[in-house]
Amino acid sequence: MMPSLPRDLMSWPFFSIAKTPRHLPIVCNIGAVHLEVAPSGRLPVATIWDADIIVWALSALRHAHARGQSVSVHVPGSPAEILRFTRRGEGAEKYDRLRDALDRLAGTRVTTTLGVPSGQDRVTFPWIVAWQERRGMIDLILPDWLHGAVTTPRGMLTLNHVWFGLTGGLERWLYLLARRHAGRQPSGWSFDLAHLYRKSPTAGSRKRFDLELRGIVSTQGLPGYRLVLTGTTTRGTLSFLPVAATYPQDYVDKWRFPVDNAVENRS
Repeated sequence: MMPSLPRDLMSWPFFSIAKTPRHLPIVCNIGAVHLEVAPSGRLPVATIWDADIIVWALSALRHAHARGQSVSVHVPGSPAEILRFTRRGEGAEKYDRLRDALDRLAGTRVTTTLGVPSGQDRVTFPWIVAWQERRGMIDLILPDWLHGAVTTPRGMLTLNHVWFGLTGGLERWLYLLARRHAGRQPSGWSFDLAHLYRKSPTAGSRKRFDLELRGIVSTQGLPGYRLVLTGTTTRGTLSFLPVAATYPQDYVDKWRFPVDNAVENRS
């Protein structure tokens, strides 16, 4: 079963990338897209590591759908199955962290204009509508916004399993961005740095963002891509160039999406 995510989830700052709890909302307004990701109660915003559970749930639904089975918003599975798939290992501490992640996903509220049904301006949902653990099994209920991507042609893309091993939050987010935009295009995809900062989930300053970005470029740790920085800090670009030798993924539906290579710098 290949890890998979909806394409829209790879392009925007849907999760906190901080390793400390974030209680401030993530707000992004670019062009016609509005996105707000906010905590509820005392729980912080769900993190990009919590998102591994969403990857597991959607991958399980996509796998079942591809085999001709009916799928719904209910996703059953054992804690051990989730931990193995996300390469977290096992043990009491891992199980406790899994439950904490489920609570954060259920407590985070997303409001967005992306993928809204006809007649609506925006939609609001939690990452997990509800979850329960009983007799060693976990049952999740996903929002319709996520479930719809599973059965939508061209709605999802596969991920490299190595993504689960990426420890940096910005690193993980950049991989999703590269997977979504650069794909297998020989010329890859480039982002204007100022625009990339506006689009990112970072809560830090632009200076700190640039410093962390340069560190990621120097280590070249993104599976399947080579990162290239060009220009100055204020007017530079970051390019994602596919590396065939480390790019084993394919599109979920075996389609190729024509995407024009360009520098993304929309305001």
